[in-house]
Amino acid sequence: MKQTSIALGTLLALLYSLITVADSSLGVTEAWIREAPPGADVLAAYMVIANRDVDTVTITTISSPDFERVEVHRTLVEDGVARMVPVESLQITAAGRVVLEPGGMHLMLFSPRRQLRAGNSVALDLQQSDSASIRVNVPVVKINAADGDDDSHHHQHH
Repeated sequence: MKQTSIALGTLLALLYSLITVADSSLGVTEAWIREAPPGADVLAAYMVIANRDVDTVTITTISSPDFERVEVHRTLVEDGVARMVPVESLQITAAGRVVLEPGGMHLMLFSPRRQLRAGNSVALDLQQSDSASIRVNVPVVKINAADGDDDSHHHQHH
């Protein structure tokens, strides 16, 4: 029963995120944040951002009332060592999309202002260079050993 209510909450959060960006040229799908253990200072968010406009859209900043700061990072592997590099902005070409996923570009969410558990949602505000802003509500999901403890496994099921 508990798992059903978590799944329902996640579905409602996903539907709400689609409704809140309906008037924007951007569409956000497959958004999720992995539940972190209590006391974690950094979480990560993943999503697909599509541009339905005929012009390139640039996201200049992302913020959240639930975190002290949000940064876009991409993972670089050099000499077999992975490291995260901050990205200043996200450019999404006309009719293009940007995928934020584990092992690639993603959002780093620093210093949570509350404990986030599976079934919660996090508001993210995406500020565009033309001063437009959209709010996306991203569900927090639990990934565990029964799921293979694999972010990409979960990502494919949205």
